[in-house]
Amino acid sequence: MQTKFMPLLLAIALLAGCNSSQKGVTVNVQNPGTIDRKNEIAEISWSQVQKRIPDASNQSIVVTDEQGQQLPFQLVTNGTETVESLIFPVSVNAGQTAVYQISSGEPEEFEPLVYGRLVPERRDDFTWENNRSAFRVYGPALKATGEISNGMDFWTKRTEALIIDKWYENDLSGKASYHRDHGEGLDFYKVGRTLGLGMTAPFDNDTLCLGDNFVSYEILDNGPLRISFKLTYDPYPAGDHQIQETRFISLDAYQLFNRVTKVFETDAPELALATGIVMEQGKPEITYGVNDGIIAYETPGTENDGTIYTAAINPSGYEIIKVADGHYLGINSYQPGTLYTYYTGGGWSKAGFNSFEHWTQFVQEKKEKIDNPLSIQIK
Repeated sequence: MQTKFMPLLLAIALLAGCNSSQKGVTVNVQNPGTIDRKNEIAEISWSQVQKRIPDASNQSIVVTDEQGQQLPFQLVTNGTETVESLIFPVSVNAGQTAVYQISSGEPEEFEPLVYGRLVPERRDDFTWENNRSAFRVYGPALKATGEISNGMDFWTKRTEALIIDKWYENDLSGKASYHRDHGEGLDFYKVGRTLGLGMTAPFDNDTLCLGDNFVSYEILDNGPLRISFKLTYDPYPAGDHQIQETRFISLDAYQLFNRVTKVFETDAPELALATGIVMEQGKPEITYGVNDGIIAYETPGTENDGTIYTAAINPSGYEIIKVADGHYLGINSYQPGTLYTYYTGGGWSKAGFNSFEHWTQFVQEKKEKIDNPLSIQIK
């Protein structure tokens, strides 16, 4: 009798062992809005994953969609020594729910979709990108030459390849200037001593109060799906007060908009802040603004280079929208020391946008997505 039941007992034991090794997490992602979401980054608590998969680490989990296909993922630390969240791309139709699985296993290798670094060989630029766009801000070595700007630059791209290192290497060696389009895009956005694309500054007596180039940086996360970093600036005046500014910027794969959080510290009880997009003087002012949180501007282009479309989205809205000090501005009152968060980015006529109307429709849809975040349930 004992011999007869041994195979059955062994099979039960094997099944139990198999089930215990295949512990996983089911993630239901609901789209509550009226717009389909494609390759939007979902974020869940890493501690909740570890509760269900105790041996989970960045080397021992896989994320799969409803077809069983593995997806790229990233463990986000936000610059700490502890993993805080897990992110991965999801696609969910309007009003629908998509189901994803997280389980123990050997993940496939995925190419990074974001990247950024300090570029000391180009006088301390800090430059970052994803598979859609690239951006940069200016550092201390450039300030030492007398070129001062705390605005944000924008590089157009029509390739999903990461191009920062290639463009810098080719430009600095004289092989190919990144100010000309060689089939992948180019840098033809004009920043100068302005806010450039969507940076924010104190606004005093109808004047922007601009700081200088950043003095230090810290990369908080660097791919493969999100790059985030911190910039600090020397104190600068705004009226009768000194301002200490800190910026936190993050960019996710597939997105045209950066998430920007700024903190301004000062002894003033309140500030007026202006998020601005530099305007080209003497050219038509093609703008779109709504107080519920959108400012957009069409940068005058050329036949060869095309046209850049820009925007800044503040989920909390703008109290005032106006043209002033060479910028299209969205202005709000602000309590010093608090977080001021918004989104800013651009599009290009040679990479999917055929008119300013097309761009503003895209921006409106982006605002709706921000206002209606994905609902995520872990089971």
